[in-house]
Amino acid sequence: MSSRVDASGRAAALLDRLGEGGSFGPCAYTTAWMARLRAPDGTVRFPRALDWLTRHQRADGSWGGEIELPHDRTVCTLAAIVALTDPGPAPPGGEAAVRAGLAYLRDRSGDWRSAPTGETMGFELAVPLLLDVAFERGLDLPYGDWSELAKTRQAKLDLIPRERLLAHPTSLMYSLEAVEPDPGLRALARFSGPDGSLANSPSATAALWAACGSGPALGYLEDLARRFPDGGVPSLYPTEAFELAWALHNLGRARLLDRRRAAVTRCLDRLRELLGPRGHLGLSGGFPLPDPDDSAMAIIVLRAAGRDVLGLLDGLLAFEGERCFFTYPGERDGSVTPNARVLEALALCPAGYVRPMGKIVDFLLETRREDAWWYDKWHASPYYATAQVTSALMSATPLLLDATSLEPTLSWLLGTRRPDGSWGWYGRGTPEETAYAVLNLDLFARRGARVPAPVWSAAYRYLRAHLDGPYPELWVGRSCYTPHDVASSAVLAATVLAAAHAARR
Repeated sequence: MSSRVDASGRAAALLDRLGEGGSFGPCAYTTAWMARLRAPDGTVRFPRALDWLTRHQRADGSWGGEIELPHDRTVCTLAAIVALTDPGPAPPGGEAAVRAGLAYLRDRSGDWRSAPTGETMGFELAVPLLLDVAFERGLDLPYGDWSELAKTRQAKLDLIPRERLLAHPTSLMYSLEAVEPDPGLRALARFSGPDGSLANSPSATAALWAACGSGPALGYLEDLARRFPDGGVPSLYPTEAFELAWALHNLGRARLLDRRRAAVTRCLDRLRELLGPRGHLGLSGGFPLPDPDDSAMAIIVLRAAGRDVLGLLDGLLAFEGERCFFTYPGERDGSVTPNARVLEALALCPAGYVRPMGKIVDFLLETRREDAWWYDKWHASPYYATAQVTSALMSATPLLLDATSLEPTLSWLLGTRRPDGSWGWYGRGTPEETAYAVLNLDLFARRGARVPAPVWSAAYRYLRAHLDGPYPELWVGRSCYTPHDVASSAVLAATVLAAAHAARR
């Protein structure tokens, strides 16, 4: 193994860069909002963002992730077209880009309705707002194909009234750019993070600065422009807490966390610092809303490293609802993977949390598809959600669950493998999805399930060839994105585990 893949060296390099900033790839939707900002003299404040849009249009005329997911491509393409038709001279190639983008949207205007996966966060908020701008500019689009979204938009806004939005941090801050412009939104500036951002969202921060015309938001946006000189900016920044927890968890699965390394200690110390005395964590230290997913994952990782964090488990109960645990206040439906994460964390001390664990198990079994697999709104691939749920449910066994109830999941994993040894939900295999399938199979194998030897060897060959990606955008936020360090940690861990299993056969 070590002669072919330097797993230790790769893990060390990844650990060295964890803990500061983030590794999210550029996002067309967010970049379009940056490109719309104007200086006092009317010129484009971030011209490289506008140029990035013209350089990163896809061959079919759309903008968005590599895999064509209708919600992602729709909202990204609309945002890019609006940015490129803002008042002022069009950038070189801008007019042709707009024509191609409009043609794409006309051809695929109804695809979002039948898309079973990949609905982006705030889609129903952003699309009607962007369509209103496009209509005012006379852009040729079949507006009626999206008309029902206006009602959905209003219902969503009614869940968090304007008074509440202005009075307390809410998840709607993350989508501020999709809220009707209003000078009253300036009041949200007091919820800005230490870096000047609003909810670590460049697009929401751009909307805040446009409403205020001054304040620390501009400093955050200018810092982003310096950090990403190509012009394309990520959907969220910074994201250090999320990436620390997930990458450490993935590397730990493959025993790639050598505690003698100073970088491992530094990363664990940083994660413990971010988790704080209450055990509440968001995607970064400055993020205004904690969530059960990041909080539980940090506890799991730190406990696995021998840190004394079991006293923080009670803090997870703050996210409990009647039927399940909720990620943020006002969430319409519970999310699968945060519930799985809380279950796995509570299983560290099961005797004290039988009631909430039973609630989560019931929720997870109710949300299972075809009695075998799971899908969650935070990731476009069921291989991710299924791997997280399997791990959690196995942690609850035998206290709350008969292990045989997961046998259909094993059959589904083995039955959906592709001829080249990979897994992928959207017509072809991807390294990240293959990694989650392998990590899932490893859980079954550790509990005595038989996984045929060719499965391990073929998966290893595929992963070894794709250690450096590419990693398509499968994570779901305001648009689809890739957290590169998280994806690469999963692929590296799965490569090590696949090789180890293959060597035993």
